[in-house]
Amino acid sequence: MRYSMLVYIVKMCQTLTEAAKYISAVSEGELRAELLENGKQMFVQIQSVLEQHRRDLCSAEVLDKLCELEAQWQSGGNDLAERIDTFANELPASVSYQARAVFFAELGEKWDAMESVYEYMRDDPRFDPIIVRTPVGRVVERDGKREQEILYKDFLTPMGVPSLGYDEYNIEDDCPELAFISQPYESCTLEQFWPENIAKHTRLVYLPYFLPFLVLKEHKETLCQLPVYRHAWKVIGASERHYGFYKKYAVNGGGNMLITGLPKLDPVVKLRNSKTPIPKQWRKVVEGRKVFLWNTWYDYSSSSIDYFDTIMEWFRSHDDCALIWRRHPLTDTVTRLYYSPEVYAKLQSYIEAVGAMENGICDDEASCDISFSCSDAQISDYSSLMCQYLPLNKPLLWTKNSADTRKFDKQHSGFFIDWRWMEDTSDAAGVIRFLERIRQGEDEKAVIRQSILHRDLPMADGHSGERVCEEIWTLIHQEDLEKQ
Repeated sequence: MRYSMLVYIVKMCQTLTEAAKYISAVSEGELRAELLENGKQMFVQIQSVLEQHRRDLCSAEVLDKLCELEAQWQSGGNDLAERIDTFANELPASVSYQARAVFFAELGEKWDAMESVYEYMRDDPRFDPIIVRTPVGRVVERDGKREQEILYKDFLTPMGVPSLGYDEYNIEDDCPELAFISQPYESCTLEQFWPENIAKHTRLVYLPYFLPFLVLKEHKETLCQLPVYRHAWKVIGASERHYGFYKKYAVNGGGNMLITGLPKLDPVVKLRNSKTPIPKQWRKVVEGRKVFLWNTWYDYSSSSIDYFDTIMEWFRSHDDCALIWRRHPLTDTVTRLYYSPEVYAKLQSYIEAVGAMENGICDDEASCDISFSCSDAQISDYSSLMCQYLPLNKPLLWTKNSADTRKFDKQHSGFFIDWRWMEDTSDAAGVIRFLERIRQGEDEKAVIRQSILHRDLPMADGHSGERVCEEIWTLIHQEDLEKQ
């Protein structure tokens, strides 16, 4: 039985309870007669629904009790309202039911924001989860004209995860009890998947796909004031610090945030506790070497890609170390569209050079799991991958550009996560110094990193997805079934 059907029955029982109170107090009258007749019809409806879902009943006693109540309905009785109320209260424990949850997933790079929630629901008989793959639209410029580019890929089937195409699903027909999204930007998706349109049909839950460590002025909008924050039934929060910021700047005062920790960090914690299988083609590169993950931003002009030649020279002369270069997924597209052919050609030559190295890998996987698991340290432009790396308790170097420095020094108003767990540099020489220290086994941030991890991400324990499911299950029952 669907959860919504159970709620429907319980609500009818609650209506019958109130009607029974009136009937017991009034011996005659048109209203009493009308209530008696309407009540008869409601009993018929309830019985019809339960008969249709007989296989979901824990025992035949449920139908027997209903028949007894129906037989007493015409005669009334002082205890009828109490007996109907008891029946309604006992019904959830007497019926097997599920809550349908639809996950609107788009890019593989964001699936980790939903993954642990989906997996928990998949393995929990209380839930009936399905995944719908949705397209991502991006505005690009070609020949001086702005055009919409659609990104749409089945990234789930290769992972063994069943899903539906967006044209195979209609939320109005399905009427799910819950819906999850991780895409907060309406400009990036079809109108039917805008938060306000999803929220018309179900309870919408927003699972953020990123969490910055630095609170910037522009974050007031992106983290608090986009339409998703108004329309979502619940917004999942990372910590009390996250909630404090949200409460301060959100239009609704932060009343819809649920602090469970971000499910996005669950896969990272699992990586910390167990090794991810290394692809065969990677093994000869990373095994027996100190491995560095280099994460670069998509905008060439504000990326540490500018240090490429220096970094490559170092790795060519240090065969005991390996480089995994993970480019932002938009790097190639943005460089091709917004930079000169010469710059784009240079980027391609860089990619080829790393791929040709005996100790180099270009990571083009949708998930960063393998890179995270293999690496001993990360070098990163400002990115959500920085915060994701913290639960692994490994060293990280932030390659700050001039824009980052201005924001950090002048525009920030606080931190979600204390930045001091990272090292930082604004030049290539600083990158080389970091490489040398880590190669020698030095980790000067080890102690403070551990402290900040426990203080600022206390719920990054691998169980955030579980907490989301359990909290939601409790809340929907409180809202729907408990007496107000």
